[in-house]
Amino acid sequence: MHRLLLFLSLLPLLAALILRKLHADRILKGSRVVALSGDGSALAQRMLSSMGQEHTELRIKKREWAGAADSGDGWLSLTSELAAGKNGADHGQVALRVGLYFLSLRDPASVARRRWALRFGHAFPIFTLVVCVFGLCVGRLPVLWMVSIVMASLGLAACAQILTVTTNIKAAGLASVVLEKKRIYPRLSDEESVVAATRAWAWHSIVPGLISRLM
Repeated sequence: MHRLLLFLSLLPLLAALILRKLHADRILKGSRVVALSGDGSALAQRMLSSMGQEHTELRIKKREWAGAADSGDGWLSLTSELAAGKNGADHGQVALRVGLYFLSLRDPASVARRRWALRFGHAFPIFTLVVCVFGLCVGRLPVLWMVSIVMASLGLAACAQILTVTTNIKAAGLASVVLEKKRIYPRLSDEESVVAATRAWAWHSIVPGLISRLM
């Protein structure tokens, strides 16, 4: 039984890893070496102003929990690293956050589901691992069952990420339209690099947080 559970758990995990490899990792690796003139906070302000959202508060945080909300009613947050970032990957992640903010104004329920999936993907496998280790220490849980249960929690987390990744894809599409139509960048090559990175970041979070940290 534990072998069947392990096999079924591996299917969504493998699907998430393959999708991330195909759509995100290679593109982001290349965009990290693309140097841009402005920083991430300036990009966010330009994108917000171009869509009539110049009064949106831009919050800069030193640290940010992986499952924390990065936008809300009238505000958008960036980490200090992203705010100061000057490469294509950093700008792509900023653009995706702005896109998610724009999408939350149109479809808040979709963005809320995506945030729940991210929190679930980070917290549930860790909680399961802690419980299983405790069960192993007290002699109530065999090692093979512990491995299968932990993998099952990762499989469930991957399912949640896969089912809600369309929200990120929509947000990346919105951000890309703003970048292209509003001519945020003076050079076409910079625009293309950031648009590609924005779309890549949409797929990057499809892998559960516990696995993503190990990659």
